[in-house]
Amino acid sequence: MPVQLIRNETFRAWSLPLGSKRKDRPVIAKTMGRAAGWPSRISLALLILVAASAPAITSCEEIEPEVVVVNMTGERILIRGISFQGCRWDQVLAYGEATSPQRCIPGSDHVHFKKFDVEEYCKEQAADGTLDGLCLCDGGKPIARSPVDDGLIDETPLWFNYQSISIKRAEGPGFYRFEIVSDDMEQDFGVPGPYGH
Repeated sequence: MPVQLIRNETFRAWSLPLGSKRKDRPVIAKTMGRAAGWPSRISLALLILVAASAPAITSCEEIEPEVVVVNMTGERILIRGISFQGCRWDQVLAYGEATSPQRCIPGSDHVHFKKFDVEEYCKEQAADGTLDGLCLCDGGKPIARSPVDDGLIDETPLWFNYQSISIKRAEGPGFYRFEIVSDDMEQDFGVPGPYGH
């Protein structure tokens, strides 16, 4: 008896016609059935999804600008809490120091930071007599300190909120270096205080 195969659309597999005896059925590997088809289709779909999303993931890094901020304000000024377009650097920068490079959101904004004037702080502490060996002098002669209640003296240094006056732009891929200079900064009243200096 010749073997006749028909296609079963329900299971998408090749089988023998109904009524044929088991001994007449040859062993046929199911290549399109549920047992073989579904797992391979899911695996193939996942492989295609991962392969298609890989360039999208790497392309985000390729379009984001890489930004570095440099403190060029002066030798007596420290800055910290620097932020620009979604990037934040928490390190303290002395004069001439730079942040580590970070990828930021493309766009333009002011560079925001906190400023600490070391020289001004030392003058205030010397006037209050909290720094041993330092005093305010007038032509080499010590200035007499007025009596002050010790409870009114604050030795905690204050970091004041500032921002660059100019708007910095980092529109596309590439490396951007922004310098913070003394004549291009103003107090940032868009964030909570302290305000001063």
